[in-house]
Amino acid sequence: MSRRVIDEIRRLDIPAKCKAELAMLCAKARKLGMRILRFIRSHREFAEAMLLGAIVAFLLNKVPLLGGFLALCALMTAAAIGLLRELRDDFERFFDSDALAV
Repeated sequence: MSRRVIDEIRRLDIPAKCKAELAMLCAKARKLGMRILRFIRSHREFAEAMLLGAIVAFLLNKVPLLGGFLALCALMTAAAIGLLRELRDDFERFFDSDALAV
């Protein structure tokens, strides 16, 4: 954990038990952040599609009446496209390595 974060937690005017819980929460949040970054690095196509889908969903959500439904459709379509791209890449790698082994 960053020294700056620990110093900020120590300066808070709250009970020591709350400070300890907050420090543990910061450590867990850092671990979660690192896991998310590792997932994004290993599944780049899916992450790019989801990011684009989230942006489009946010914009579509502003449309009156049908915006929520269209946003959900855009997000699900982006997820499906990202998964299919990941599968395509995995299949290409699998069959390329299989052809080299024969």
